Amino acid sequence: MTTDSLLLQVDGLRVAAGRDGETTLVDGVSLSVAPGECLGLVGESGSGKSLTLRSVLSLLPPSIRQTAGAIRLADDAGVLAERHPKDLRGNGVSMIFQEPMSSLNPTMRIGDLVAAGARAHGQSRAEARRTALRLLEEVGIPDPQQRLRAWPHELSGGLRQRVMIAMALSVEPRLLLCDEPTTALDATIQDQILTLLERLRRERGLAVVFVSHDLGVISRIADRTAVMYAGTIVEEGPTAALISAPRHPYTRALVASMPSADRKSGRLATIPGSPPTAGQWPSGCRFAPRCAYAIDECRIAQPALVPVAPERTSACLRDHELQEMHMTEPLAS
Repeated sequence: MTTDSLLLQVDGLRVAAGRDGETTLVDGVSLSVAPGECLGLVGESGSGKSLTLRSVLSLLPPSIRQTAGAIRLADDAGVLAERHPKDLRGNGVSMIFQEPMSSLNPTMRIGDLVAAGARAHGQSRAEARRTALRLLEEVGIPDPQQRLRAWPHELSGGLRQRVMIAMALSVEPRLLLCDEPTTALDATIQDQILTLLERLRRERGLAVVFVSHDLGVISRIADRTAVMYAGTIVEEGPTAALISAPRHPYTRALVASMPSADRKSGRLATIPGSPPTAGQWPSGCRFAPRCAYAIDECRIAQPALVPVAPERTSACLRDHELQEMHMTEPLAS
């Protein structure tokens, strides 16, 4: 993928905690997304995926800050240029959060919440009201005229998430950042929200970065997927290929733990051990302590993310060797 076809490019992102940035949480992450494309960002809790996403808009907690890296967004002519994250908020980029009840202002009615973005972009109060009504209709909220005057607490979790999506669309974004927007929803509502996001992306030509710990959700919505572990990306590639033929042992472990209708019986596979604590990462490959394929060399130097096949990258020293083995050894010894 050439840079002139990209909408967003993140290079060498580092995020750290502490007064002097002594605890690195995201370590040299690079990613990109093209117009109309959905990039999935997946990994266990604590992998740094949400911090990576929030760094694009500088929505980090006070004790955490970006210490390195560049964030570039394409202008209307398609030219990538480095932007200050705060300049991107509501100006081509919107974000949908995991728990809408904690993100929606409880003192504002739904119509005012959705109209706020349109008002900030110069629409009159009446125009913004009409925009809010249209967006509530677009995201599938029943009785939208009545819902304009509702309070957030009067809506179900699924409807509140639709309101969040309507708010994100009110500034006419080109890029939509989704931070686990379906995690708190039951399976039926989750499916409805994913279907809605797929339709909006198709109809509006939106680029989407979708963060989730659930590889099943990512397989449903993402064109490409980047797998994060301990603050770094360990594998990236087209989602279907990545799931059907994972190259990195961590990705393979995630795929093995996915529920499947084809699974005959028994427990789901689990990944032995626990992810390392940020700032206490092991030397070498950070997945080595949990990897059944690790050898001494894996514990010496952290492997780089390198091309291993067309449109595929992996950060595993034994990639070609493991491919020859077809990775048929058991995940855990």
